[in-house]
Amino acid sequence: MNDASWHVGGLDIATAVGHANAERIEFREHDLVDDLMGVVGYSELLLLAVTGRSPLPEHVRVADAVLVCLADHGMQPSALSARLTYFSAPDAVQGALAAGILGAGSSLLGSMEQAGRLLDTIAAVVEGGAPEDEAVRGCVSSVLSDGGKVPGFGHRLHRAGDPRAARLLRVARENNVASDEVRRLELVGQSVGDRTGRTLHVNATGAAAALLLGMGVPWQLHRGFSVASRIVGLLAHIGEEMTRPVTPAVRDALRSASWLVEDE
Repeated sequence: MNDASWHVGGLDIATAVGHANAERIEFREHDLVDDLMGVVGYSELLLLAVTGRSPLPEHVRVADAVLVCLADHGMQPSALSARLTYFSAPDAVQGALAAGILGAGSSLLGSMEQAGRLLDTIAAVVEGGAPEDEAVRGCVSSVLSDGGKVPGFGHRLHRAGDPRAARLLRVARENNVASDEVRRLELVGQSVGDRTGRTLHVNATGAAAALLLGMGVPWQLHRGFSVASRIVGLLAHIGEEMTRPVTPAVRDALRSASWLVEDE
């Protein structure tokens, strides 16, 4: 690994991500211009950036599916936030994009991180010598006993099953990626059903978390993949707001609803 390092103000600063000088731009030990531009796609670049190594072709195909999966989900709060912000400040597209991605949290779009953390915890317990089924039951019980919701399962819209999750798991199987993580994810679903008596289906963020872990992406960075995906849809919503704005209708509806009704 070639680190770029500097000595500034008595501090040694180094990075293995990349550096640039007048003759060369280097990114993860590759020449950005000669080795990467026009050679690799965005998913391959993203995996290279995060893991520090060139990904396998199978991993690139799975990462492609993950990034496409979360690009858009209709007029969600993130899309509406981006549209409203753009309408107010059309000279700052980056502000509208930022408004949209700031809504990636535990309820919407960001639950991939929690699901990844759960699967990572299960893996650590298994590596410590516990049987896999016991590790799963213990971790699920811990979440439910604290009154929490097991992340990566269920969806308010796709109650009969998230079609995106099914497709992601199919792509993973076709490419022989993340088999351990997918199996544990399915065991989590079974354990939740045993504890609650309810059938909960894997959702898109749960499936994506399993696949990213299987490709070496730490759970702490999973929400970044959500953002890298959803930014595509947000940019599309902002582009549409330029020609077919929804903000005036939203504004008028809110104005109508905000009048105080006098007691009669």
